[in-house]
Amino acid sequence: MAEVRLRVRDESLARRTFRALEGCPAEVVRVRREEREIGPQPPFETGTMLQVATRRLRLSSERVMRLAQDLFEGGIITYHRTDSTRVSDEGKRVAREYIEANLDPDDYHPRTWEPRSEHVEGAHECIRPTRPADPEELRTMVREGALQTTVTLTRDHLRLYELIFRRFIASQMRPARVLYQEAVLHVKVDGTPVAELELEGVVEVLEPGFTKVLTEYDLPAYGIREAPRLEEGDELEIGEVEVLERHETYPYDQSELVEDMRERGLGRPSTYAQIVEKLFRRGYVYETPRRRWIFPTARGEAVYEYLSSRYEEFVSEETTRRLEERMDAVALGRADYQEEVHRLYLRLRETVDVLP
Repeated sequence: MAEVRLRVRDESLARRTFRALEGCPAEVVRVRREEREIGPQPPFETGTMLQVATRRLRLSSERVMRLAQDLFEGGIITYHRTDSTRVSDEGKRVAREYIEANLDPDDYHPRTWEPRSEHVEGAHECIRPTRPADPEELRTMVREGALQTTVTLTRDHLRLYELIFRRFIASQMRPARVLYQEAVLHVKVDGTPVAELELEGVVEVLEPGFTKVLTEYDLPAYGIREAPRLEEGDELEIGEVEVLERHETYPYDQSELVEDMRERGLGRPSTYAQIVEKLFRRGYVYETPRRRWIFPTARGEAVYEYLSSRYEEFVSEETTRRLEERMDAVALGRADYQEEVHRLYLRLRETVDVLP
C-alpha cells in the first residue's frame, strides 16, 4: 500500500479528496532498480529485547523480563540483564553448529559485535540461546527428556525464545543481497495528473543470507518490504483508499518508552522493566487497552508537579545521566563510592534545608 501525506486543516476535505482517487489510473513514470546488500542486526541486549518483545508479543515489559528470567534460570538462554551485544566464542560455536546442521555451511559468517560503550563490562555478552536448538527442537528435547530444566515452558516462553534465537542466529550469517526498486507514479483524473505516488521496496531477494532464519514479520525491521516489479508506462488502478491520521507526536507504548530511556541514557538493562512496572504499580500512568498507549494519571501529574517544583535539580534527566555516569565510574574503580554518596547527600541536604 502506498502512503500519501497531505497536511490539511479540514479532515472531511482530506477524506473526500482521497476517496475521489479510488478507481483512478496511476501511470508509472520513473523506475530505478539497484542491487543492495543488507546486513543483519546485532543480537539482543536487554533494551532491544524489551523493545521488540513488548511490541511483537504484546506483553508488558515486566512480563517479558519474567519470561527471560525463567529461560535463564532453566539454562536455555544466557544472562538477560545486559547492555552488551558481544558474542563469545561459545556463542559462535552454537551458531555454527545450528547453521551447518540446518542451513548451508557457507551461510555462517561469525561476528563478535563488540559493544561500543566503555561502560559495558568485558565479561558480559549478548542474550542468546545456550544450545543450537530452534524452538521446535527445544520443545521436542523437553518432551523427550533430552533436556532437563526446572522451567515449565509455556507458549509465551517459546515465543520469546524464538525471537531471541532467530535474532542471534541471523547475526552470525551472511548479509542478504536484494534487488531494490524505487518507482514514481502519477495518479490521473480525466487524463490529468493530480497526485504523485512513490513506491519502493524489494522486488527480488538475490541471495537470502541471514533472512533464511527470519519470518515475514521480522523482515520490515531490516528494511526488506516486498514490492511488485514495475516498468515505465505500466498503468495501475488505485484500489481501496484508506485515510490514516498522522500527528506530530504520539503517546508512548512500552516498547517506545524503553527505547527512549535507552537513547536518553536513563536507566540500565536491569532497571528498564522495573521503572515501567513501578509507574503502573504506583498509579502514575495507565495503558489504553487497544493501542496500549501510556498516559499519565492525575496522581502521576500531581507527583511530577510536586517533585519538579521542589526538587527540580534531582529529578531532571541531566542529573540522572550524571549520576549514572558517576555510578559507572565507581563500578570501574575510577571513583570512590563513599565520596560520591557524601557529595550527593550534602547537595540534597542543602536543597531540603531551604525549602519552606
